[in-house]
Amino acid sequence: MLRLALVVLMFLAGCTPQSGVLSTQQTGLTGSYSEQVVISDHPRYVLRGHLIDVMRDGDRVRALIISHRRDGVNRVFMREAWSNGVELPFRSTTRWLDGCTHGHCLDHPVGVIALSDRLFAHAAIHGLDARLIGYGDAIDIYVPPSLFAALPDVATDPDD
Repeated sequence: MLRLALVVLMFLAGCTPQSGVLSTQQTGLTGSYSEQVVISDHPRYVLRGHLIDVMRDGDRVRALIISHRRDGVNRVFMREAWSNGVELPFRSTTRWLDGCTHGHCLDHPVGVIALSDRLFAHAAIHGLDARLIGYGDAIDIYVPPSLFAALPDVATDPDD
């Protein structure tokens, strides 16, 4: 159930350019998301990314959501992500999660990198360098530490 909530939050967060916090009483889900920024300077593809931080019943999931800006170039299909020789927990997203809102479809989903507490803490200081490997393409990405610092913290309750 947390995965479904993660997918819903991922889609909602992809529709807005600014960071924010979400909370739903019906599901007990709380979460926050960062703004979406360009994370690759690849000459043919514009990849954008934003962070999400979701909690429910004490379980916390943090992830980097990666999308491809629709720009007339072929879609990007990636199957793995690596950083410093270590394979990252990457999951390719499906076609039905296109970033369409109000009739405007700008981004195609590429994938999600789950962020462990250790990886999140490291990336918050040093940023996250990774290489996405696809079917014929490899794209380097970089998520700056400032994006991690700007992510609203869902561990603190604003009503306290």
